[in-house]
Amino acid sequence: GIYGNLFAGVPAVIVFFVISGFCIHYPHRSPGSFSLLPFLVRRYLRIGIPLIVAVLLARPFHVNLTLFQNSILWSLLAELIYYTLYPVLRRLRERFGWHQMIVVSMVAAYSVVLCFPTANDYSPFGPPLAWLVAFPCWLLGCLLAEVDFQKSVALISRSHVWRWRLGIWFLSSLCSFLRFHSPIGYPWTLNLFAVAVYFWLRVEIAAFRQQQGNPWMEWAGRWSYSVYLMHMIANAAHGRLTLPNLGFNLNWCLKMIFILGISYLFYLVVEKPGHLIARHLGRWLTHRNSPALSQP
Repeated sequence: GIYGNLFAGVPAVIVFFVISGFCIHYPHRSPGSFSLLPFLVRRYLRIGIPLIVAVLLARPFHVNLTLFQNSILWSLLAELIYYTLYPVLRRLRERFGWHQMIVVSMVAAYSVVLCFPTANDYSPFGPPLAWLVAFPCWLLGCLLAEVDFQKSVALISRSHVWRWRLGIWFLSSLCSFLRFHSPIGYPWTLNLFAVAVYFWLRVEIAAFRQQQGNPWMEWAGRWSYSVYLMHMIANAAHGRLTLPNLGFNLNWCLKMIFILGISYLFYLVVEKPGHLIARHLGRWLTHRNSPALSQP
């Protein structure tokens, strides 16, 4: 129903793309701060180790692999493509700048969308093209990484931040409503939504520099990738359990606790060790890195 549009998952993925572009480019925005091989090894392992384990777990729990691909794996494949392109994007950024690349990527994205004008989401484009449709969102994150937040001297009030948060929530719900109740699917709206997300995150980052965030939310954010990877698998595992019927509300709460618990366990057993492996191997490669592997 209409109320289901209040919580939209795909717009959240677009927010993730913008944040990802920011996180990738922010440490490497200065000349001489980037080494190719350590970067690629860190990023491939960081996302790849949990991804491979999750894919291996999907089949035993009878998760619909097509649904798993269309709802989760497509965005992670797009991430891997963005990581691979990033060294080239750094070169292009020196010549053209992020703004021009974003404009070109928008034209390319909507050219692809015009070939599939009735697409409701990204699955009709398939792995070869879905990344291109969402590419402007990731580039907006790279642009965000170069904002000079030290010049943001004006105090940002909590009410101002919350107005932005509610505005983004409204826009995400609007995109969801259009996707399910009109011919206008996500590919038409979410790149424009990403522009609003860019300005919202500027406010969030500037506010964070003035006052630190909630430590509980930061803790939850550390294992959000595991939630993203495991929520369908954990839901399938929960469905195979024989449990008493305690009423809709209590059943739902217990299922959410189960899914979050499985996701956190996955974080402790798979994602966190994988992250440590990627970090240590990246540092090792950096220390032994030759000048030939470095890029300005």
